[in-house]
This record gives sequence, structure tokens and C-alpha cells, in this order.
Amino acid sequence: ISTLTMSHREIPSLRVLCLRSVGSRGCSAEKTFQSKKKTNKESSASRLLRSFHNNGEVGRSTCFGQGCTRRANANDLDINHPFIATRDRFPEYGNPALDCLQSYLDSLVELGRLDDSRLGVNFWKEWKRNVVSDSSRKRKRSEAPQLGSLSLHNSLISVDTVETMVKSGMGENVGVLDLTGVQTITDDVVSDLLTTMPNLQRLSLKNCRRLTGKSLQSVATNLQSIKCLDIGGTYNITTAEVLELLPSMPNLDEIYAGGLGWTDLSFEQLTSDRFWKGIGVGFSDRLTASGLREALTSQTDLERLSIPFCEQALDTSLLGFLGRSLPKVSALDIRGNNAVNSLTSWFDGRVSAGAEAVELFVLARYSNITKASLEETKRIHPIQATELTCVLDGSGVGGGIQRGSA
Repeated sequence: ISTLTMSHREIPSLRVLCLRSVGSRGCSAEKTFQSKKKTNKESSASRLLRSFHNNGEVGRSTCFGQGCTRRANANDLDINHPFIATRDRFPEYGNPALDCLQSYLDSLVELGRLDDSRLGVNFWKEWKRNVVSDSSRKRKRSEAPQLGSLSLHNSLISVDTVETMVKSGMGENVGVLDLTGVQTITDDVVSDLLTTMPNLQRLSLKNCRRLTGKSLQSVATNLQSIKCLDIGGTYNITTAEVLELLPSMPNLDEIYAGGLGWTDLSFEQLTSDRFWKGIGVGFSDRLTASGLREALTSQTDLERLSIPFCEQALDTSLLGFLGRSLPKVSALDIRGNNAVNSLTSWFDGRVSAGAEAVELFVLARYSNITKASLEETKRIHPIQATELTCVLDGSGVGGGIQRGSA
């Protein structure tokens, strides 16, 4: 079996197969987690999930790779996906019980059955109860609430689901929220949800096509702890609105906003606002090589850079400049830049700056980098390129994630 699981078509585990079978309407989360009416005792499913806490025999469930509930999809490939994951493949905030609930959500999405009528108050109350590792202990008022990570990536939720989330009181316990690709949510829905999530630290609204600058205003108004925001592909939000609201998000140190129409001027304003740990401004045909040079020169603390499909700007010469100027970058997305045919110049730049060798993960699909050019780069820079991983195809999901467990 181990030989078969290493083949191109992985054999799903029994747990994955069971989770993928829960999509029928006869399988209701509301009934499953409903307390018994006469005794008000927790349901059997609730007690089972509670037994997963601090149980050494029940392991965590992964967000990507072998054993993951959701199949890998090349369309999801970027240096942030899966948004809730850490580099050890588990959700950033979680435990085996929360992982099980997340796997259930992922399975519904996989089957196309996570619509707006699927999840009610009982499910979200159950989610909230399982964030807390010791439900028998009362939290002091001065004590910060425990947090959980939640992904509703590519679901079809809208008003009804958000109403039940708000009603359940689970919002204060959400630390990471992934709403990537939820085409059914609107500005009003986002506002209603974010007003209940004061402790949210990382949020993805990527590819939520119906959202406008009003949602960005909701983020700035309600999320004082926000550190990472992904609004890439949310093309009704403008770069001017992003720049205007940045002062209202002082803790933000990662912003991924590709596809919003960045220019040399607006990008320079973005980088002059603060020192960033992560920036994404890809799919921008109005950025130039000189503009990127000017804007990124000061970003010496940058760890993650996403500039895919900036064909007018990125070539091997600029890549060398970036390698010399950005010594801490460990995740780089340069997909679709066909003027780049080698990574050698990146490492040339690092050597000329006297930088130490660091781990580097590169997404380079649709560039002109080849396996042969990668081998040549490693021959020329055997020390600097020791920790180089470069993905040239649709694989690599999760490889760009550098976050550790919370």
C-alpha cells in the first residue's frame, strides 16, 4: 500500500473517504450537534469531539499534502495557500477536534455542497466549544480568548450562514479566516461578520469578486489586530483605497493585493508606508523594472514577495538586483514572467552582497526557467542554492508557507 500511495494517484485514507461521504442532505450538522431536548445533554458527536482534546491517540489533520481531505488544485497555487496552514501542514490555531470540523467543511466544499443553508447555529456553537482546550475552566475577563483557524475557501455561504455565525458568538474566537473565492458574499455580509471578530489576525478575501472598498473599510474599522490581509483579485477595490486605509491598520505587516492595477507611483507609496514582511502586487502590467527597484530597495526585512505576471518589469537583471537587496526573502512567486529564464542572477546578487545562504522557495510556472537552468544555477552556486526549491508545474501547494505553529 505504501508503494501505491506514492504513485501519481494517491489512495485516500478511510477518514478522507468517510468525510467525502457526508454531503447528502440527510446528513445534517444541526441535528448531529443538537443537544437532547429533555435532558439538555450534549449530543454523542459533541462528546466524541470533546474527547479528542489532550488525547495523544488522536492526531492532527493536515491542510495539504498526503492525507488532506481536499484535493490539490493548481488554481489555488500561491505562496499563501492554504491560508490557514503552517509549514508543518496543520491549521495555525487548532487541535484534533477543530481539525475534524475543518475537514468536514473541506469535504462539503470538495463536493460542491457547502451552500448558504448548510450550517446553522449548532455547528458554529460546536466549533466555538472546541476552540477551548479546557471547557471546564471559566475564562477570566482580563484573559485573552483562545483562537481557532477557519477556512470557508470556495464555499457558497452568504447572509444565512453569517447570521448563524454571529448568533453563535463564535466570532471572538476566530484568529485566522479564509474566505478565498467566496463569490456569494457582499460588503454588508463581510461587515456583519467582521464586527464580531475583534481578535482576527489574518484574513483572506482573495478573489471575492463582489466586494468593494466598503469591505476594506470594515477591515480597517473592526480589526485592530490584523497582521496579514490578502485581497488579491478583488478587483473592485482600488489601490487608492488600500493606501488611504493603511494608517488605520498599524499592525499590518503582510499585504497581498495582486490584480488591483498597481503603478510605479502607487507601489512606491505602499512600500514607503512601512517595512513589510510580505508583499504581493502581481498581475500588474503598469509596473516597470525601475519602479520595482525604487520601491523595494528599502524593504530589507521582506520575507515573502509575490510578483507573478509582471512581464513588463521582471527580467534576470532585476532578479539579480532583488537577490542583492532582499536578504531575508524565503518565498518568491515569479510565475508568468517569461523574460526570466534562470535564477542564477538572484544568487549572483546574494553573493555580491555577502548574504548568508537561506532557504528559498520559488514558484516559477509559466516563466522560462527550466530544469536544466536550475541544475546550472546549483552548479554555479552550490552553497547559496543548497536550500533552493523551485516549482515549474502546477504542484507545490503549501510549499511557500513559512509560518510556524501558533
